[in-house]
Amino acid sequence: MKKIFSFIFISLNLIFVFAQKGHFYGGYEAYFQYYQNDDVTNITAPSDKFRAMNYLSANYSYDFLKAGIQYEAFVPQALLGFSPDLKGNGLATYYVQLKKNNWDVTAGYFYDQFGSGLVFRSWEDRQLGINNSVRGIRVKYKIDDIGDITAFTGNQRINFKLSESTLSGINTDISLSKLIDYQDININAGFSYVNRYQESQSVNPDLKPYVGSFSSRLSLDTNNFYTNFEYVYKEPDARASNNVLLDQVLFDGNAWLLNFGYAKKGIGFNATFRRLENIQMYSERLLEGNSFNTGVMNFIPGLAKQHDFSLANIYVYQAQPGISFGEEKVGEIGGQADLFFRIKRKTFLGGKYGTKIALNFSRWHGLNARFDYDKKIYRADFAKPGELYFQDFNVEIRKKLNKRTKIVLSYIDLIYNKLKLEGEGETVYAGILVGDVEHKFANKQSLRLELQHLNTRQDFRNWAAATLEYYFSQSFSAYATDMYNYGNEDKKIHYFNLGMNYTHERTRLGLSYGRQRGGLLCVGGVCRYVPPSKGFTVNISTSF
Repeated sequence: MKKIFSFIFISLNLIFVFAQKGHFYGGYEAYFQYYQNDDVTNITAPSDKFRAMNYLSANYSYDFLKAGIQYEAFVPQALLGFSPDLKGNGLATYYVQLKKNNWDVTAGYFYDQFGSGLVFRSWEDRQLGINNSVRGIRVKYKIDDIGDITAFTGNQRINFKLSESTLSGINTDISLSKLIDYQDININAGFSYVNRYQESQSVNPDLKPYVGSFSSRLSLDTNNFYTNFEYVYKEPDARASNNVLLDQVLFDGNAWLLNFGYAKKGIGFNATFRRLENIQMYSERLLEGNSFNTGVMNFIPGLAKQHDFSLANIYVYQAQPGISFGEEKVGEIGGQADLFFRIKRKTFLGGKYGTKIALNFSRWHGLNARFDYDKKIYRADFAKPGELYFQDFNVEIRKKLNKRTKIVLSYIDLIYNKLKLEGEGETVYAGILVGDVEHKFANKQSLRLELQHLNTRQDFRNWAAATLEYYFSQSFSAYATDMYNYGNEDKKIHYFNLGMNYTHERTRLGLSYGRQRGGLLCVGGVCRYVPPSKGFTVNISTSF
């Protein structure tokens, strides 16, 4: 295997040096921060006050060949809130891909997803510090227009190293409608199997090195209606906590996902139900529960509305797929629903330009379970919900007042069980009101003002926030934001930020200075904890 990847690396270098045809492209992205002490929040800057994260990628494609590399540098180490193991620099990923006729073969590092990702997903998200690509071989074959089948084997990336385990998987997606030549309803089916092989020194003879996960899927859509269902089963495995293997009792896991909806011009509805029980999977057992998502094999986002406003992101929901006897948690059950509709133009409520309204409701409970602490086992009910973890009801109205001015009004009513979701605190009942106004001037400049208020009697009490952003042109903008915890009885703190953004062709530069509130940063329902800090931030990205 080492000889194979040495050959791949040498081939990549030869391609980049000698290629006279084809397309060469890539990009550079960097995040810099300089931290300062903050007497207001009593924060002491780290000894490495300056930190940087750099990503340089280069790709080449010609005919049926595609190849690329990615070089990364975390010097002296990654920004606060990212894994402390992200340090140093080196060649992070590389690949060669051949696509011809119905075949697609990749050697090196690759990303993929089976179904919704509940059984397997490898992806990169630099904002979250996630890169769980797999280094190995992946082969995909397209079965004409009926479907495709994918198989892979390899080791998952763990920062600059590779997992001790070997991952293998197979996935197939088939259009049953085309297979049986039935066009009235579009019916698709899928099946996945992913296996992790990891040697163990456990004295428990039932703990096998092989642990597999299965996924079965079915989707149907016709006219304006659609629905899909997925079931996942994970074979029994040991758990881990604080880098300690808990192998006396093995637990299996499962996930149920149902989604359905209706959409046509002017109106849309979507609803999702999900039940998770011990379904989070890691490429190494001792990585279980780490806060940096290192070694995560599958994709389990929090299914609640992803709000754009700062105060709405103080209390955000993370999926609860794991087992904790101390916290009496074994999973989650719940769902969310969205309703979108547009009031027509030239009506009493729609006005001259019409009005867009979006309603969202999500509610999540823990699984109702009974625990036997002596035997270290539990029994969970299938459909009966346990303690309430989170609830969010929100409405958003978007309205264009005239050719140059538009507004967004939003109200959010939420319940947040801080004890269950963060390990300490009380249940928070909060109401959040947001108003956003944007006006475009005749000289192509624009001004945006956003005002927010969060009202609660729990936790740190009331907050107020404001954002003022001015676009001098399509290329240059400046902004000022502030979040003020005026209801805090111990210390009323301003979390301010001043910054600017400049874009020229394919290059973007962002500069800012301010105070960061500690909390969760979420992208696509996956979150990481951001510690409180103060200082300067520079972001640079470009492509070629």
